[in-house]
Amino acid sequence: MSAGLPDRDSGNNPPTITASVAGVFAGFGILVAIGLGWTLARSVAGQPPFQLATGPGGAVTLSAARAEPPTLTVAARDISFDNKTLNVAGPGLVNFVVSNTGAIEHDFTIDIPKVKIAPRPGQRATGAVTFEKPGTYPFYCSLPGHREAGMEGKLIVGTGAGLPSKVEAASSAAPAAPTPTMVSHASSATPPVRGNQPIKPVMDGAVKVFSLTASVVQWEIIPGVFSEAWAYNGQVPGPVIRVAEGDRVRVTIKNQLPDSTVIHFHGPELPNSMDGVPDVTQPAIPVGGSFTYEFKATPAGTYIYHTHQNSAVQEPKGLMGALIIDPAPGSAEAVRNAKFDRDYLQVLGEFGGYFITNGHSFPATDVMEAKVGERVRIRLINAGQAAHPMHLHGYHFKVIGTDGRPLPEGAIYLKDTLNISPVERYDIEFVADNPGVWVFHCHILSHVTNQGVDPGGMIAVIKVV
Repeated sequence: MSAGLPDRDSGNNPPTITASVAGVFAGFGILVAIGLGWTLARSVAGQPPFQLATGPGGAVTLSAARAEPPTLTVAARDISFDNKTLNVAGPGLVNFVVSNTGAIEHDFTIDIPKVKIAPRPGQRATGAVTFEKPGTYPFYCSLPGHREAGMEGKLIVGTGAGLPSKVEAASSAAPAAPTPTMVSHASSATPPVRGNQPIKPVMDGAVKVFSLTASVVQWEIIPGVFSEAWAYNGQVPGPVIRVAEGDRVRVTIKNQLPDSTVIHFHGPELPNSMDGVPDVTQPAIPVGGSFTYEFKATPAGTYIYHTHQNSAVQEPKGLMGALIIDPAPGSAEAVRNAKFDRDYLQVLGEFGGYFITNGHSFPATDVMEAKVGERVRIRLINAGQAAHPMHLHGYHFKVIGTDGRPLPEGAIYLKDTLNISPVERYDIEFVADNPGVWVFHCHILSHVTNQGVDPGGMIAVIKVV
């Protein structure tokens, strides 16, 4: 008998099962147990034990492969997005690729559902978020002042009715604004309407009465470029309210806006009932309604008035203006004020995608003039949402006041560049002893462009002759 062969004489031996056959039976038993467990679980869940998808006529079909989530590409520039309207076909996961093609920091933010993608200048970054239902989702740059300057748009999540997973076609978007043209630093333009126009009071006995109307207008930022503004008396910034310390002041506001509003006088001492905070010191002024504020003007200084209702929307649309309280005659401040030969006001901000001074971007900004030897004061108000380091060519200037209050003689200091945070006010002075044409501008370089076209934005000119 050969070694390793089974004994052929099996008549007296029971049949044997090899290891391989036993393995097959064991595997089959495991599969049966899994199948019974799966069937029992579906039965407990109220589901049929096994079902194939069926197509027309009852034909069995296989499920289609899951589609890849759409990817949207967005470029952040100084200071805008390359597209203001994006579309995806329906709810679900969306991937974003955001490039920062500008020279400063930007991000791409959606509040609900929350996503924030912040590529560094010259770089790109990615992110993803799931949209649970159709709708319109605003996106914007969250850096201070950037949204107010026009860095915002909307993502439309449709219901799958043929909307492409890419940027919406230009034909369905709003008409594009005129592209700013390149100008020279020596250029100038005169808009038909300027902001900061003084408003004359009407006397009611000893009370100075000012009337304001808040309404929607089309405001020209630079020649040929308009944007919707919410304005006091049809101008951005609103009219300058100028009174003397100790005057009784009454301001009546009529609301012709599509939203309720209020006015807050920022800086002077006020009765609490005149503070202009909705639901705290007064009800919000309804559409078509009016309200009257009355207070004693004190102390002397450079102040601002602005909306305090839905402020993040209303104020960047233009609802702000300057309040100047001159010192009482004979006071130390009045004596100092008498030394100034020129007194200028510069209200800084962001509006309609542009950086503005007194409601306009260069070359439509105001030209300040002085004769050699004259003493010049400039009142600076930052009515925007971004900080602005303001630099004067040709001079160092004295900082003589801040937030409406004069600095003591020992606290006055020299600067050639002064950083101004939102709603801060500074009074500066210099003696015009260096003749020439000098520029006064924000030193964040993207702030001195018009939609990326240099020069523009927050530039003013001082002519010393």
